[in-house]
Amino acid sequence: MSNLRCQNLCKSFYIDKEEIEVLKNISLNINSKDLIAISGESGAGKSTLLHLLASLDKQTSGEIYFNDENIQSFSPSKISALRLNNYGFVYQFHHLLEDLSVFENILLPAQISNTNNNYLNDANLIINEIGLSNRINHLPWKLSGGEKQRVAIARALINKPDFIFLDEPTGNLDEKNSNSIQDLLLNLSRDHGIALVAATHDNNFMKNFKKIYKLENKLLVEI
Repeated sequence: MSNLRCQNLCKSFYIDKEEIEVLKNISLNINSKDLIAISGESGAGKSTLLHLLASLDKQTSGEIYFNDENIQSFSPSKISALRLNNYGFVYQFHHLLEDLSVFENILLPAQISNTNNNYLNDANLIINEIGLSNRINHLPWKLSGGEKQRVAIARALINKPDFIFLDEPTGNLDEKNSNSIQDLLLNLSRDHGIALVAATHDNNFMKNFKKIYKLENKLLVEI
């Protein structure tokens, strides 16, 4: 079982030499299969926290541990491998590569990682799971918003990560597509044993999570 935890995490940005503190003394423990929702107003720091946990940004102070190893001791190549093989990230906007087909977009992380000899078979299985087997050769511009987000989820899954970080994954979708994507994520988490860490405003989505936190006044509080 994999574990990700942070301890006394702080993050500040500097604008014109003025310090803007966003997160203060955040501590959080995440295990495989956990379902963790993070709520809070726009600008509260939810995306910033996800980026720190996923090693997409660096904290100002505090510690982050992956399987009890302090990631600050990791080399740049080891950090890159951690992001590629152990983490998946799904944004509010899909960020697909427009010149690549559905199949090619999904395969990209596996091709970069080059650690899975069965990635073609895995990609086909995932495409069937997300219900897009009839769209594999389509370019993103031919897909609906909900279909694009399904492709983004499949891309996050291809390297069989321990954790998937979700930054308002349904915030740009209508209610029907939102509910469909939420069900898909929860089913995939259960079937593959993946922890979900979601920043979301959606109360219907949040009610499915075992732990719910709120970011307020730079602090993270369990609710």
